[in-house]
Amino acid sequence: MISPGLAQKFPKLVADGAWETSPTDQAYNCLGWAAARDQTSWWQPGGFTATYWPQGVLADFSFECFVQLFEEAGYEKCTSWNLEVLYEKVALYAIPGTDEFTHAAAQLRSGRWTSKLGAFEDITHNSLGALEGSTAQEYGEVRQILRRRCCLWGVLARCFFKVVTLIQR
Repeated sequence: MISPGLAQKFPKLVADGAWETSPTDQAYNCLGWAAARDQTSWWQPGGFTATYWPQGVLADFSFECFVQLFEEAGYEKCTSWNLEVLYEKVALYAIPGTDEFTHAAAQLRSGRWTSKLGAFEDITHNSLGALEGSTAQEYGEVRQILRRRCCLWGVLARCFFKVVTLIQR
């Protein structure tokens, strides 16, 4: 269930069937959450106080620096957001027509997505479109999908969810 305040900020979440998975927490953001499930650091380029940014990654706030962040972590660009049993995926959002990065979401083993909404809650959402838009505090559009090979446990979990989905149809 999404709180009324969160639904006001992100109007598509209710129709998406999204739900909150953790309370508001200002200690971490979407980048650390999507990249490493880091709940202790605010990932941001530029060396601001209480932030983390990997050495060797561009730190100029361009969209490409956020793509490079995930490439340095072993991800490669791809075009499909669909669940693939051999890969874990992330989606990077940007403001349309600009170079402005806005958000990162990570695909769960079930094919759903998880997002840390700035200093707000973590949520699970069914589609990437649930956070797209230009009203309230939405994140623009998905600009890039990236993927990396997952471990054996990740492959088995994704296979399980694929079989369950087929059975439910």
